[in-house]
Amino acid sequence: MLKQTQYDKMAEDYQVNIGIAEWREPFYGYWSSVSKMPDDLKVILLTNNIIGEGIYQPVIKEVMRLETKYGNRRIKKSTIYEKAITNVTEGK
Repeated sequence: MLKQTQYDKMAEDYQVNIGIAEWREPFYGYWSSVSKMPDDLKVILLTNNIIGEGIYQPVIKEVMRLETKYGNRRIKKSTIYEKAITNVTEGK
């Protein structure tokens, strides 16, 4: 992360405004249903949600446990994340 003085110096050197972009629209806005979303996008959304809820570490530990348990099966990564979130929030 840049310090405020570095932002100001760059803005003066290049004569442009420098800012940070923020995403305000939901990522899934282009898909009519969640089931049609790409799996990677679902994982990103689930990760953002668990970070926001403050349960990132226990969920990731559960994801790692489930990935070793179901490692040889063809299960989508988003399904593993959803199962891990369910396990952590229900206290299993």
